[in-house]
Amino acid sequence: MVMNTKSMNTSYRHNYHLMPSQGWMNDPNGFSLFNQEYHLFYQHYPYATEWGPMHWGHATSKDLIRWNHKAIALKPDQPYDRNGVFSGSGMTVGNEHWLYYTGHTDTHLNQLYDEHYQKKQHATPFPDEPLIRQVQCLAISKDGVNYEKFHGNPVISSEEIPEDIRLEDFRDPKVWSHEQSFYMAVGAKTIGLTGTVLFYTSKNGVNWNYLNRLELGPDYGTVWECPDLFELDGKHVLLFSPQDKVRKGNQFENVHSTMALIGEFDYNTGYFTIETEQELDQGFDFYAPQTTLTAENKRVMIAWMNMWDINYPLHAHDHGWNGSMTLPRELSITDGRMIQKPYHLIENHQRHLVEKQRFFIKEHYRNPAFYGNSQRLDIRLNMQYSSQFSISFFKGKNEKLILTLDKQHHQITLNRKQSQYPIESLVSKNDFIRSMTIDLTKPVQLSVFLDVSSIEIFINQGEHTITSLFFTKEQGNEVTFYSEGETCIEEMKKWEIM
Repeated sequence: MVMNTKSMNTSYRHNYHLMPSQGWMNDPNGFSLFNQEYHLFYQHYPYATEWGPMHWGHATSKDLIRWNHKAIALKPDQPYDRNGVFSGSGMTVGNEHWLYYTGHTDTHLNQLYDEHYQKKQHATPFPDEPLIRQVQCLAISKDGVNYEKFHGNPVISSEEIPEDIRLEDFRDPKVWSHEQSFYMAVGAKTIGLTGTVLFYTSKNGVNWNYLNRLELGPDYGTVWECPDLFELDGKHVLLFSPQDKVRKGNQFENVHSTMALIGEFDYNTGYFTIETEQELDQGFDFYAPQTTLTAENKRVMIAWMNMWDINYPLHAHDHGWNGSMTLPRELSITDGRMIQKPYHLIENHQRHLVEKQRFFIKEHYRNPAFYGNSQRLDIRLNMQYSSQFSISFFKGKNEKLILTLDKQHHQITLNRKQSQYPIESLVSKNDFIRSMTIDLTKPVQLSVFLDVSSIEIFINQGEHTITSLFFTKEQGNEVTFYSEGETCIEEMKKWEIM
């Protein structure tokens, strides 16, 4: 099976975000530093622009901004992963690069399995199994290019999980080391349909023992995907992506969300003590984040910049590719809250600074110097004498993406309804607005990154973030402003990103 790459439509391809060279992309996998290069793998179906039997796509980078595509690293070609090489993590062990992943088998998907692999690897068809099964597996490389699956896979089988965990929802291993031991966090769902994360430990990275679990009840979703546990600024942080998380006001407005728990992890008992919790991003398109430590010892996170349970315009209009990753984000903790800032090396790709100091906007304001759809826009503003301030991005004659700061209601909202290629939810009708609560009586700082069909907004030096895709038929590039009352723009800077 081969995709026709000659029909690739590049209209909405990004300039400085990682995308697949063709086909489908979702969760970041194996994000790690090996042989002085950053490796980012991803869930990939190379033969169509929608989800299919998962492979691991592979890209490398020196600066986390410019990526080079490599050959597909892992394919579903063994009895224990024949219907999908699902998400996982990567780490350097000695002089080798180890990838941990979930092997997925599903008798209902056997008909979708690429027959090429059956004919090549097996003389007879795979035996039928009575149920969906997910197990944890290992692949090893000495050169960061060619990966060989461990002969003893799976390293954690169905017999090594608690009895109340569903065999079909036991996935996404994140592995790290601490004081001569290996640790693994695996996302799961109980038979009672609540999300949980399971912790395992090992002395050699191959033989694993169950340690403990964290579970918070039905209000925290039905399954926890893509867990990631790490130390940051003297605390432990557990990231995970709960599906069907209960909405609270304007938090967790997506059907599938992302969360951070901040507290303390006891390596001896596997017990996680929670001190604070937060939603990671309050936009439309942010899921399954994964982190790594950079060469300069910064904790950096990348997420899938898309979402489940929506229509996909790139698929519907046959663009030949679908999916992308967020910018890398530097993480820190301030007052019990995780802060996200754009990774500083993005500055090396910024060009042609335009800036304007202290001026007032009342009603409409246009300045072609600030137009563009592949740029960074930094704005420091004060709404002391205004009640509402809005910015329209990707603006054309009939389309625009609107960011509104409403001081009276203490809200920032992003509205992406005005597009001729709307991204519609398959779960909720007219689901085109995301909002967040914030004190707008104080000065506000915005850093906005536009990239052809995406926007990432960092608010008040990364205290909050909003991420969204946006596809416009007109492909407008105007950036315009409107204020009810006078909004003081203390500083506005724009860079093109090349």
